[in-house]
Amino acid sequence: SYRATFLGQRVAELYLDPLTAHELVVAMNKSKATKTTHTLSFLHTICATLEMRPVLRVGVREYDAVQAKLAEWDQWLLVSEPSAYDPEYDEYLGSIKTAMMLNEWMEEKDEEYLLEHFNVRPGEIRVKLELSEWLLYSMNELANILNHNDLIKDINRVRFRLRYGVKDELLPLLKLEG
Repeated sequence: SYRATFLGQRVAELYLDPLTAHELVVAMNKSKATKTTHTLSFLHTICATLEMRPVLRVGVREYDAVQAKLAEWDQWLLVSEPSAYDPEYDEYLGSIKTAMMLNEWMEEKDEEYLLEHFNVRPGEIRVKLELSEWLLYSMNELANILNHNDLIKDINRVRFRLRYGVKDELLPLLKLEG
């Protein structure tokens, strides 16, 4: 007979695709091993999952800008970059663009700015934010099961910033009531 592990049971309860759960676990293990806990690490990790699809498409005019951002962020990314000749490469660039959009949201850019720079409408922004919230919550739960206690605080900080669309230095103000 077969029985689910505690991790497998929690993945099912979170309604995560098992491949996504595996990718999150691999990314967290890599984060712990390399001591990489940058906000962009977690943003890109969730943007590279199946649940975030469709990711934002990279247009011809944006290709160089996204490539430049990929080079800039390379040291913090936990999901390995495929070869430029792989069919998955366009999806990977799309996940970078989606992470860029979420990062701009956390840097307090408004919906008009996001529409202008990323061609993403307010409804799409809301969907991506809700998916991000769920995936970061799931990542937090998996980190708890795997005893990655040092990552939980960083994941929660990213969740909180995404929920309210605020910079890191404003987090103490949000804790005040009223």
